[in-house]
Amino acid sequence: MPAGKRILFVDDEASIRLTLPPVLEKEGFQVHVAGSVAEALVEINSYQFDVLLTDLNIGEEGDGFLVVSAMRHLQPNCVNLILTGYPAFETALQAIHNQVDDYLVKPADVESLIKTMQEKLATRDSQPTAGPKKLSAILRENSSEITRQMLQAMKRDRKIASVPLSDEERIGHLPELLNALIELLERERDEPSAAELRLAGEHGKRRKKQGYSIPTMLKDFHFLHQPVYDLIQSKLMGMDVTGLVSDLKRLEKNLHAMLEKSLEVYAKDKRSARSTAIRG
Repeated sequence: MPAGKRILFVDDEASIRLTLPPVLEKEGFQVHVAGSVAEALVEINSYQFDVLLTDLNIGEEGDGFLVVSAMRHLQPNCVNLILTGYPAFETALQAIHNQVDDYLVKPADVESLIKTMQEKLATRDSQPTAGPKKLSAILRENSSEITRQMLQAMKRDRKIASVPLSDEERIGHLPELLNALIELLERERDEPSAAELRLAGEHGKRRKKQGYSIPTMLKDFHFLHQPVYDLIQSKLMGMDVTGLVSDLKRLEKNLHAMLEKSLEVYAKDKRSARSTAIRG
């Protein structure tokens, strides 16, 4: 499949400019190399590319997005990939703003990099005519997978796994919380309703009875957060990016409000138990 596919590789590190292109060429790609934004712009204006693979920081922080922006403007069908040594929420947001198809963490595994490029090219070449999907639709379609990943993350965490619970006790009620967050996105609501806050409060009460500490309960929300952003990264190419940043902010705000309510009820339940013990 890569035969004849042309890559523009942009990185200011001379060593990687020497070592990576031969590996990609062995896989059948034609590789052009640039060591600066200026060199990259010359290449973009001179040749047609199938893939842009650029470091995030070329000379100056965030320069990779300038190259992506130019490629998007001049060659809108090109697959755009960012390499970053500093994965963060802010980087993901910038990638969304700039309509990057994917971002990979340095040092990138070469096999994984090649597989990603091949998959993105295959997706581009066989892209269905269906329109891009909103974040709420992506989350709803993948809610079972998000829940599964949450459970696996909980089982890998030593402190949480040490709390003796069945899978159903540990995660059985969490799909309802996830569904509430999705509905808030669908209705474009920036604040949870009383019913949705009640769900969050029940979560706090449940975790208190199950013997969770506050730090372990906080991890519940982290374990929801992580697969959601992993999903966004993997589905970015087919998403409606026009409202994605506002949807992400709405999701973060509602998630934070529900976390606060869970902690409030957890702490209140703890104080009530202490008061009863004192009166007794």
